Amino acid sequence: MKLIRIAISLAALGAALFFFGGLIRAADTNIPIYFPNSKLVVKAEVLNRVTYLPIKQVIEFMGIPYTDALALETLTIRSGNSRLLMTKNSALVSYNDQILLLPSPILREDGRWLAPIEFLTIGLTRLTGTEFRYRAGAPRIYAENVDAPELEMNAQTLGPITRLTLRCSVPLNVELKRDDQRAILAIDRSVDPFRERLDHRDRMVRSVVFDDSDGNAKIVVDTTRDVTDMRLTAADNNRVYFLDLFTKREPVTEAVPPPALPAAPAARPDVIPAERKVRVVVIDPGHGGMDTGAKSAAIAEKDFTLALARKLRSALQTRLGTTVLLTRDSDVALDNEARSAVANNNQANLFISVHAGYSTNKTDAGSSVFVMKENFGEGFTTASATGRDQLFLPWYLGYRIHQQASVSAANFLQEALSKAIPGSKFAVRTAPLAVLSSATMPSLLLEMGNLNNPMNAQTLTDASFQSRLAATIADAVQRFSESPQAAAN
Repeated sequence: MKLIRIAISLAALGAALFFFGGLIRAADTNIPIYFPNSKLVVKAEVLNRVTYLPIKQVIEFMGIPYTDALALETLTIRSGNSRLLMTKNSALVSYNDQILLLPSPILREDGRWLAPIEFLTIGLTRLTGTEFRYRAGAPRIYAENVDAPELEMNAQTLGPITRLTLRCSVPLNVELKRDDQRAILAIDRSVDPFRERLDHRDRMVRSVVFDDSDGNAKIVVDTTRDVTDMRLTAADNNRVYFLDLFTKREPVTEAVPPPALPAAPAARPDVIPAERKVRVVVIDPGHGGMDTGAKSAAIAEKDFTLALARKLRSALQTRLGTTVLLTRDSDVALDNEARSAVANNNQANLFISVHAGYSTNKTDAGSSVFVMKENFGEGFTTASATGRDQLFLPWYLGYRIHQQASVSAANFLQEALSKAIPGSKFAVRTAPLAVLSSATMPSLLLEMGNLNNPMNAQTLTDASFQSRLAATIADAVQRFSESPQAAAN
């Protein structure tokens, strides 16, 4: 009798608090509930902007006894000596005769008891001791001590390549599946995505969405017909994955082939031409977009590096007949990962990043050729790292494979520049440079002059000097290409 009186009181009080007008129904959605050794996928309903769960399905899966009293329109859930009583159309529930208030009422439709998602923490946790975790707006729930590491995803357009990067704090097994105009990345465990979808759109990608509505974590990439190939690559012991989408319709910032050169004189039979091992060179014009780099009254570093890179591309194509790609061929911003990715994805044999120097001392005029600091520690964070997407460097030990070849290329460049520009100082130095650490081929960074030195700045802006500088660098690349130290990839 006491239970009946509580049910009647709850129904009356709930009716007074709940105005049952027409329900605004949104599309149903599947929500997985992850338990330590199992998972349950329930069909949730969104009514009046409230997410409702079929609570009987949840408690049956958990093996919790209950009584569904149709006449009283109550549902009683029991665990040991405790009980939880709820009534149709009431936001009030009784836990061991203690009244609890839900943010929205309990509903009963077509024989289904629907409880707002908050019922899990307000009611079911009290009754069973099982803790539930979820984020507002995230279509998944974690029960007890389920470990769901955060998954980050980021997409970038790199010339003809679109790259999707996945990062997680623990190793993952990710499998690539193709389904018509979709790429599906199936993940072997439960993860908690930092973002449900990406805003990225380009000519190869329509949408990037994380989906585990069937209880299986996956990322669905809706692609366009411009995608001709795709490749999945793992890094950092499977903590990082790269999905690269390719198209063959346009080369990456590659210049028009140079005009045919006059026929070379007949080679002497006793002279064997040197074998050139550098077939693909990637030039990285430093900075770009909002990142201007160093500045003087005459020029910004980002403009100098792009102008020099274009001249160097032309010089290398003419001198070596090699394929030359730029990481950027316009005033756009790129992070270090994107720059090295252009070289890695195109299997470059040499990577050159060009910069202009800056010193507070206006009399300084030295230049440097940098290579990656040998045996630099793992997992470093660069000085320019800002935000979540910059804290992790893929292939961060790639430089070690060709460390000695990088030093050799730097020495060739230092020697050529010292001869071509008398009176200028060029030092070969090492530093923990993020843009070099991720490159899996011989790589170096050239830093020219001092933009705070008026004479240096004026020289660097001179087009004829830039052409002479490009020719000198091309000379050094040719010598390196013909040396035993050059490594063909």
